[in-house]
Amino acid sequence: MSKYLRFCPNCNLKDPEYKRKIRGRYSTYLKENNYICEVCGAQVMDLSILSSDFSIIVNVSDDPQFLKSMIDLNEKDPIEYQLKLSQFKTQVQQQENSRAQAANTVKCPRCGSTNITAGQRGFSLLTGFVGSGKTVNRCANCGHKWRP
Repeated sequence: MSKYLRFCPNCNLKDPEYKRKIRGRYSTYLKENNYICEVCGAQVMDLSILSSDFSIIVNVSDDPQFLKSMIDLNEKDPIEYQLKLSQFKTQVQQQENSRAQAANTVKCPRCGSTNITAGQRGFSLLTGFVGSGKTVNRCANCGHKWRP
């Protein structure tokens, strides 16, 4: 993977949808010593944006004008660019954390509620106590019970 974002001016000229698409004109997956566009075979050039920065910027917005503005900002005011990028990193991390938290949240299979209580159920032959059996989830919304 190349260290810097690479740009193909030839694909940019040929693509009638260039104002709406990022993919195809920009590349992060070319090997470090490869400067040939895999789409059209023209020579690509390195931009001032790191490949790792590109992935963060695209997660914030895939608008080509936004990317161009960030490239211009990096060239004109690198300090302001780094401040913006830091804000974007935080925003992307928060989005990823929210997605991970939502994926790990226990939901009722019947109604989808996240208001769940867990408890013991049944009688254990091993210990002989009531309530010492297997753990059971109970939905506080609809009362549905199920095992985790």
